[in-house]
Amino acid sequence: MSKASLSLAALLLIPSLGVSSTEQAPAKPSITAQQFVKSYVRAMNHADVTSMMKMFSKADGVTSIGDGTISHGWRSIKTDAQQFVGREGTFQFTTGVVEVTPLGSEHVLAIVPLTVRTVGQDEDIELPAAMTFVLEREGRSWKVIHEHWSSKSEDDTAIEGEPGDEGPEFETPERPTPDYDPRLDLTSEGSWRAARPARPA
Repeated sequence: MSKASLSLAALLLIPSLGVSSTEQAPAKPSITAQQFVKSYVRAMNHADVTSMMKMFSKADGVTSIGDGTISHGWRSIKTDAQQFVGREGTFQFTTGVVEVTPLGSEHVLAIVPLTVRTVGQDEDIELPAAMTFVLEREGRSWKVIHEHWSSKSEDDTAIEGEPGDEGPEFETPERPTPDYDPRLDLTSEGSWRAARPARPA
């Protein structure tokens, strides 16, 4: 190869090297997804709706599902979250191990088991629950783009019982119904949900 060819090749290579040297990998979040989820649960325990909503994305597609209700958009989710206002100290969420699964380079799926305990009620109860989050990387932190909440009712817990239990006995209804299943009895009271304020209309 002639000296002229070598010089031309060097000139062509320099710009490409310059671009490569200035490219930077996406900023790594300052907190892990596990830490982010636990911070969200702490905000729930303090009934701190402002902090909770700062963790949500304001993108159009953000969603939240809880107790069979789907909320679309940041404002709608904030309205639902108002149920926590003024209720600090009346409930306690305790987290288990947060499981995180990467969804590409910018998103993760986080699943957290919870124990929900009411405080100061006539009869305090403790129930298992779970939350699922889809988190999106935003700068050096995360934002919630989807959450899903569910909990077992007292009736479900009573039916399952403890390992080794023979199971509870149910009274026969005055008028037996074919295939009667007490878990489908929507008239039962005592669920921890009954202690929660109704979702705003």
